[in-house]
Amino acid sequence: MQYWIISKIELIEGTENLQFTEVGYTEDESVATEINEDYDSTFGKFSGENRTKLEIGQVLISSFFATTPYVNEARTIVDNVDELNIPQINSKSEL
Repeated sequence: MQYWIISKIELIEGTENLQFTEVGYTEDESVATEINEDYDSTFGKFSGENRTKLEIGQVLISSFFATTPYVNEARTIVDNVDELNIPQINSKSEL
């Protein structure tokens, strides 16, 4: 069986660094897809559109997180979650 690990991505306050925290997992590919589509249409779009400006410091990553406190992503797939000690997520609304 496959499990998608759900990560919460947020800005570390006072920095331009991101923190990734595993907040759960899902067995449901459609839940993972919904989470990833939201990511792609928000932070993924922002970082893609601003890639060069981010690299040279014209745009700061904190400008995205000024209006969006965090985003979730579910791209890591594993075959065992027994040792992870994170909850199962059955719906995006549980996040």
